[in-house]
Amino acid sequence: MFSNLFPFLTTTHPQYVRHMDYLDETKAMKKRSERNRAAWQPHLEETRRFVLSAAEQCGSRKKVVVLGAGLLLDVPLQELSAMFEEVFLLDIVILPEVRRQVKTFENVKLIQHDVTNMAERLYKNVLQGIDGLPAAAPSVPVINENTSLVVSLNILSQLWVIPRAYVQSKIRGLGEEELNDWCRQIVESHYRSLASLSCPVCLVADHEFVKRDREGNVVSRGSTVYSLALPKPDTSWIWNIAPIGDDQQFLSKELGVGAWRLR
Repeated sequence: MFSNLFPFLTTTHPQYVRHMDYLDETKAMKKRSERNRAAWQPHLEETRRFVLSAAEQCGSRKKVVVLGAGLLLDVPLQELSAMFEEVFLLDIVILPEVRRQVKTFENVKLIQHDVTNMAERLYKNVLQGIDGLPAAAPSVPVINENTSLVVSLNILSQLWVIPRAYVQSKIRGLGEEELNDWCRQIVESHYRSLASLSCPVCLVADHEFVKRDREGNVVSRGSTVYSLALPKPDTSWIWNIAPIGDDQQFLSKELGVGAWRLR
């Protein structure tokens, strides 16, 4: 009990982050990554490799901004720190162990930030009894004319997950179609904001899930990004995110991951 409570008490986050379960979800992700370390390793290595490839192609190396730094599992932090004058790591949750790891790099800065610019407004709407769903309006102030590279790191399919669960638990009477349209807008707005940047952009994101039975037969599949029309990726791979017995006793879950250089 106390081991679970300690990170909660020693992590400073806004109320909306804690009460919308972003913090709990990050801690659960940490446990999941430890439990499935071997299965996740190929995906993490492919991600780091692609990010470094995008970084090496940058004409200038003043500042790199990483959106969705998370637990730093897929961030080639040491290499980016050596390549760029400044490294900005953004995420809605920053755990104490991540802060400790980053302390060893003088040119790396951590910023707690919601890239959708929507979650706090949703939380306040619920507190005030307002049922309307706020639109995502991506904003990242540290991206400016000195930014040499922006990296969106395995978050495109995740931006809607917690807001959707929060809405379903707090707002009654919403139709499935309205909720799906709202989640689709969250995904599309993030992609459009990346595509609109004048600097090089590296996007790594899963876009499809596949569930298989013990014999390897496909049981179900579908989009993780609400069927967002994405261009052909520069490279792609499979992320074995949930081996049999992790999420479900008789099913495994794979994610189709793509990686794009948008500039």
